[in-house]
Amino acid sequence: MDLAEFEHAVADTDILDPDDLVLPMLGLAGEIGGLVAQYKKIQRDHTGYRAFSDEVREELGDLFWYATALARRCGLSLEEILVDNVRKTRERFLRPTTPPPHPLFDDDAHPGEQLPRSLDITFNETVAHDRGAKAVPVVSIFRGTEAVGDPLDDNSGENDDYRYHDAFHLAHMAILGWSPVMRSLLRVKRGTDRDTDRIQDGGRAIAIEEGLSAYVFAAARDHSYFRTSTSVPSEIIKACRAMTAHLEVSRRTAQDWEYAILAGYRAFVELTENRGGTVHADLNRRILTYTSTPNSQ
Repeated sequence: MDLAEFEHAVADTDILDPDDLVLPMLGLAGEIGGLVAQYKKIQRDHTGYRAFSDEVREELGDLFWYATALARRCGLSLEEILVDNVRKTRERFLRPTTPPPHPLFDDDAHPGEQLPRSLDITFNETVAHDRGAKAVPVVSIFRGTEAVGDPLDDNSGENDDYRYHDAFHLAHMAILGWSPVMRSLLRVKRGTDRDTDRIQDGGRAIAIEEGLSAYVFAAARDHSYFRTSTSVPSEIIKACRAMTAHLEVSRRTAQDWEYAILAGYRAFVELTENRGGTVHADLNRRILTYTSTPNSQ
């Protein structure tokens, strides 16, 4: 019996209120509780408890019944839900060591309006003084000897090294082929196409990228800035995709976002531990690498 047949076969056994979502949810919770109870028995009695598989079979069957009832009330098909779940989980967890190549959003743009396919950005930390003569660490970034943007401090009451956050924008550029912030800093906005310039490269897109970088940074603190992580919590990736749903980067997958976030934080950790260095972005190979420089400690 396939899922569509199961959904059809159990439809007329659903005697619950057709407008009540709570009862199917309570049913799901109850069946999960039943599974936990069966697990408790096998932990308590070990090999003496022989009904475990049969009980799990029954509990799982009831769980599918309640899942189907809930899906029906929401106008959803359990079969379609599971097909979507297979796609999502394969995309999320079956990832190669390095991200595969992909077309870049500006492949057809004028060369002067393309993100550089290979780029070295050097981060240099110095000390400035605010109006109260307080020493404030600042980071300037350079493309060769040319300064890119303005020096940044943490803009915070605590020293959290956010002044190095351009590493995240470089990761977005290298892995996703997208960064309105870097387009603006490198002066490669796509002004030839008015709508692309206005929507994809404009102020709102820049603010969104800055906002999601700050959001991920706040979440990353709880994960030691992903120092030893090989994955990113799904809710973080989901939020990034939701924030950029109307932009061209919406074509990138959850897996792409995970690559980008982890690559950016690997570079960020190296930069902060060495107080500077050079980050190399390669858009064709979709890699971001760090190299220490003589000025970095």
